[in-house]
Amino acid sequence: MLRKITADDRRDAADALDDLRATLAAADATLPSTGIDWNCASVTGIVLIDLGAAPTFLVRKLTEVIRDGVRARRREAEQQPWHPASGLSLTLNTPDGIPIEAQVVAATGRLVTVRLNRP
Repeated sequence: MLRKITADDRRDAADALDDLRATLAAADATLPSTGIDWNCASVTGIVLIDLGAAPTFLVRKLTEVIRDGVRARRREAEQQPWHPASGLSLTLNTPDGIPIEAQVVAATGRLVTVRLNRP
């Protein structure tokens, strides 16, 4: 029964592992002993992907690749500032956690003006 329930999760894990392997190969970094722990899935219902053991040079290379990706995402985010559109409805919360509906009136680089919608 659990095998049937986890079928989609098992397929998703296999796809995720294939994607990881292909991405690492493009970066000339292949983990030597990756795999999916099928036994754990059949017992617990949770599919685990085993990344295995890796030599120090490979861990350093993976760290470098991940760090470069994080830096690239940060640079990209900094180049595209986000401003909420005028007329956008949103929910603000008081310090007590009480939600207050609001609407954006105007937004600039550092200032967002909203109108509170009080009943």
